[in-house]
Amino acid sequence: MTSSFLPVSEVAGGIVMLIVSSFILTLTIEEIGKRGKFTERFTGTVISPIFTAMPELVIIIIALVLVGKEPGSEVAAGTIIGEPFMVSAIGFPVVALTLLLVRRKRKIEAIDPILSKSLIYFGLVFPIMLIPLFFGFVAVRITVAAVLVLLYLVFLLFVKGKETFEEEATSIRIRNRALLSLIVASGVVLLIGGSTMLVQGIDSLSLQTGINRELITILLVPIGTIVPETMNAIIWALRSKTSLAIGAMAGEEMYFATFFPALGILASQWVVTFNGIVAILLTSSFSIALGLITYRFRNAVYVYVIYLASFLIFLLFIY
Repeated sequence: MTSSFLPVSEVAGGIVMLIVSSFILTLTIEEIGKRGKFTERFTGTVISPIFTAMPELVIIIIALVLVGKEPGSEVAAGTIIGEPFMVSAIGFPVVALTLLLVRRKRKIEAIDPILSKSLIYFGLVFPIMLIPLFFGFVAVRITVAAVLVLLYLVFLLFVKGKETFEEEATSIRIRNRALLSLIVASGVVLLIGGSTMLVQGIDSLSLQTGINRELITILLVPIGTIVPETMNAIIWALRSKTSLAIGAMAGEEMYFATFFPALGILASQWVVTFNGIVAILLTSSFSIALGLITYRFRNAVYVYVIYLASFLIFLLFIY
């Protein structure tokens, strides 16, 4: 009884720590954006994911360093693929519903066309990580990894704008640099500690239930690890900040379509099974389609709810 309850308590504790850290990082992310005179779009798509992607980076490093070669590669690939898959299938619909509720009370920002183009760009880039599966030469792996990093740098130029943050009377300012550093550090500690506890709990549950390692990674690990960016996006959505809300989700996906696959391809055997391939193709196709729709209809935030269909289709494939 006690042994079966422990993993559940670890999962719950990890999620709570991640939620608290997301509130802390939301405050500091906006402050960093203001100090750096970045646009809201750039802050949401670039600065925010640097903080919120840390749990997944910890998982990938632990998997590659401490777990066996093939099992570690499966966990790493599952984390890399599962994150954008679940961000799309769960995160985007939740944020879209939040924006729709807010729009009933007050006006919200229209969808930035650059963010719609970012979704299309992500959809085109995401499947590139599959190339080494069909051409296993070292030169191909190095080339694909280098191209993925280059594509992310192109993305940075793509979302970097000229407009800067506008001051709001309700904005909370952290003028003391030492205090800002302390708050960032505490948020990062909670983020890493919560993600580590969450992974340990999920690993124990998988050992007890005997559920396939890759499916556990794709479906369960991201449910906990997408909490920071989803909470950040919800908070911004409640404040009618569509660019920050959608940008946080889109920017997170680009990390997992470029930098993290490059790391996995170079540092592991890079094992991707049929389930992973299906998740990639579903996420890519839906992202391209919804990016095209929202580019044409700037106020159609409701279309992001359609991402839920990709999750249902995936469940049909695995069962």
